Amino acid sequence: MHLQVLILAWTILTAPSSGGAAWYDVWRSFDVDPQIAEAVVWPEMERYSRLQDLMETTANYGTYITTGGGPDFSIGIFQMKPSFVEAMEKAWMRSGLARKYDLWFDTDDTVTARRIRISRLQKEEWQVIYVGVFLRLLYSSYGSENKKGEHTQDGLETLPVYDQVRMAATAYNRGVVWAAPGYGDLSALEEHASEKHFHYALIPTKHTRRYCYASLALKHYKKIVQ
Repeated sequence: MHLQVLILAWTILTAPSSGGAAWYDVWRSFDVDPQIAEAVVWPEMERYSRLQDLMETTANYGTYITTGGGPDFSIGIFQMKPSFVEAMEKAWMRSGLARKYDLWFDTDDTVTARRIRISRLQKEEWQVIYVGVFLRLLYSSYGSENKKGEHTQDGLETLPVYDQVRMAATAYNRGVVWAAPGYGDLSALEEHASEKHFHYALIPTKHTRRYCYASLALKHYKKIVQ
């Protein structure tokens, strides 16, 4: 009886949700392709477990809020680490995009700022917003123009769309150096685009099968644009 209850609870707690049009509307508001956005986070959604997320959020909560350190588990439906989001918020505020999109973050090293960040990561609507922030910032940092609108390189937006998906997924999965607008090193992202680190195990071992995150994202992108 207890096992049946546990299985039922696990089924409920691991069932992923889907925001559909609502998510797409948010991503469009950041001037990013919503199908690319969906593809970039899809592997994390497939692996997502609400039960594991609850445990990892609890582990993150106390120490991170009080000190900014401690465990740095990925949390939420799109599995973002507090450190990843904190760095992204700081880059966003430096980029000049905050004024354009009227979205501002408190990036001070305070208990209040960290509590707000963790609180947002626990909410699906903010996870969706953060994906929009991530992609808009990525296309700015690794784009063609600097803050002054001067051409600096052939940026991410000039690549074939399949390569855009691969590069964006790689940056999302492994983290990224947030360069000033137009100065991101695309070749540094490409170097890691074929790496196989992603897995679906609750507790991975050395025998756990690992996948290329960028390839999984690209496979889903091809499926949704058919």
